Amino acid sequence: MSRSSATRTTPAARTTPAARTTPAPRTPPLAVPSWWGDGRGQDGRGEDARSRFRVDPRPRSPSALGVRLVAQLGPWLVGPGGEPTAGALGVLVDDALGRLVQLASPPEVPGAPQAAGAYGVPSARAVLTELSLEIVTRPPWSGPHLVADARLRGRDERGAVAVCEVRDSAGRLAALATGRFRWAYRTPGDTPTPSTATTAAGTVTSTGTGSATNTGTGTHGERRSAPHGSLLEALGLAAAGPTRHGELGRLILPGHSVFGTPARTVHGGVLLCLSDLVTDALAGPDGPERTTGIRITHLRPAQASQPVTATAEAIHRDRVSTLYRVSTAGPSDRPHTLATITREPARPRGL
Repeated sequence: MSRSSATRTTPAARTTPAARTTPAPRTPPLAVPSWWGDGRGQDGRGEDARSRFRVDPRPRSPSALGVRLVAQLGPWLVGPGGEPTAGALGVLVDDALGRLVQLASPPEVPGAPQAAGAYGVPSARAVLTELSLEIVTRPPWSGPHLVADARLRGRDERGAVAVCEVRDSAGRLAALATGRFRWAYRTPGDTPTPSTATTAAGTVTSTGTGSATNTGTGTHGERRSAPHGSLLEALGLAAAGPTRHGELGRLILPGHSVFGTPARTVHGGVLLCLSDLVTDALAGPDGPERTTGIRITHLRPAQASQPVTATAEAIHRDRVSTLYRVSTAGPSDRPHTLATITREPARPRGL
């Protein structure tokens, strides 16, 4: 009888595996960094494009497989139409895609310099040549954050393609971006520098550990920004928004180091934002318009010390949408970027 009792107690002694269940992986925290406070200096010292658009420069768990960046929603993303604009996402997606592709490094191919691998000083820079941005969920978006997740889709000895999803705090897909990059291989005489992800219009620099190289006055070394009440104010254009000149729209971004990269060129995301904003000057008679898609090609760098002029023209308009062609150029009139932008009435007809 005692043997039978011992046998019957065995199953009870083995009912412990449930306690060993591995917990689900935790999503990286999305808390707003402490340096996004209200006590920021008004003089602009230590600022850059990321601080103006409140993009946290510290990637969440960066690797060659994926990069996550977080931005704070606020009035600095709000355009003339009274809601966040598509172009205001430019810095966020440009940074996320550039960080990812630079971490991936080019594959090893015969005759090409050997790549240093993730987090090392690479033998090539990732140069963004084309970027498309599609709005999936129309604003307003749920705050307090926007989260950009970039993923590599393919690469070869010439370049790479990556995609980026931007979601709001409710988990809704706000926008989808695709970037095409080419490798700019370093020559043997080049001086090694921190890893960089470059656009033809700007450079994103990161340190050997994948974190942004910043030298501002934030609590963690990040750059601070003065509070801004609108997107135009964040760009320093509160007193000079887009204007109409006959059939053309124009918007001038003054030369300013705040929008420059370590290479002293204008951040590619700022040029995308500028291209989107200038189309407001040509809105149709039905009132404000909302951008649904942007496709921009980077041709050559824009020097941050020089003014950049965005010029827009409407090339097609019908009852449901308008297609614009936008170029940005410097004092020499040589184009930095060319873009096509699709917009629709902010309010559907009949409402």
